[in-house]
Amino acid sequence: MPSQMSHKERILAAINHEPADQLPTYAFKCELGFLIKWDERFEVKDESFVRFSQDQTILVELGVDGTTDPSLGDIMELSGFQSYKHEDGSTVHANGRRYKKSSTGENFYVGGAWTSLEERKKFPKRVMRSESHYEAFEKFYKKKVLEEDKIFIWPIINGFHEGIWLSIGYAAFAKEIRKPTGLLKYCVDELYKVNLEICKRLLDIDNEMIIAFTDDIAQKRRLMIAPKYVKKFYGKRTKQLFDYIHKRGGKTMIHTDGDISDLIPYYIDVGLDLLQCLEPAAGVDIIALNEQYGDKIAWNGNIDVSRLLWKGSPADVRKQCKKIISAVAPSNNLVLGPCTDIMTFHSIDNIIAMYETARSYDTTEHKFKNQ
Repeated sequence: MPSQMSHKERILAAINHEPADQLPTYAFKCELGFLIKWDERFEVKDESFVRFSQDQTILVELGVDGTTDPSLGDIMELSGFQSYKHEDGSTVHANGRRYKKSSTGENFYVGGAWTSLEERKKFPKRVMRSESHYEAFEKFYKKKVLEEDKIFIWPIINGFHEGIWLSIGYAAFAKEIRKPTGLLKYCVDELYKVNLEICKRLLDIDNEMIIAFTDDIAQKRRLMIAPKYVKKFYGKRTKQLFDYIHKRGGKTMIHTDGDISDLIPYYIDVGLDLLQCLEPAAGVDIIALNEQYGDKIAWNGNIDVSRLLWKGSPADVRKQCKKIISAVAPSNNLVLGPCTDIMTFHSIDNIIAMYETARSYDTTEHKFKNQ
């Protein structure tokens, strides 16, 4: 293996089930509160500054190999559309999602307005962002990712489930699953078409690009939709999209919280390369999954954000990381990191301990250094 790989090469090595010079690492993003804490404790180096739509500077300081950017997916073509008040007092947005304001002034989701195909067609279409936005990303990517090798940043765009059901609302969505009216198919086809155009543009920037999809589809102990319905309503379009990405030379990633264990065979069938989150608090056992499926898929995440990185000690973090790394990393398919964000309430020392443990793993000898 090369003595010194780039951040991009390390991530791709895990996806390709190939050895890397050190264990690849990832973070979804750092919350603002954590960035502030870090700035108060450390003097951030000027050369670490990296920012596109969100600030990646602290991830660069931490030496993280990869992260995702959420600003490259579809938007709604407004065409004069103005948000309006629903009869329950919520505000209906162009994407069909209804929100109310909490006592602290923050928006919280209450339902969807695309309750029928007729209603959906009253709202704006999904479209790509402006070409100028992709041109800006291309310039940023070629300089910060490829030329300077600060960190590997790849796009994360709307997946079919999360990108649609929130606009439909869960009650209408559940009815649509049982007695399809054409609403869900229309929405899936529409999102497929715009995602395909987005993928074409991104793969023009780098044909080895990873295209990630944010697609929460599970709760703590069960899926939101049975695997047979996932396959029925999303399988064809997902496979077509993934086949196109692979044909161009790219790779695929899905992020989803919750216990997705029962969906692994489906993900493998449609050609998913990298599964992100693997939430341990939801009961996901990455070691067991790797024993069963590890030769067919790569894993990203699995370090607990809700307890371990918050309430645990650095010693606790190192112990759990070593357990996961020792069991999974020999398969050359692990990207280690928190299952979701680095959060405001996380201990800086715990985050440092997580990434230092990853870097202390010898990928040739399959043991930890200085032990």
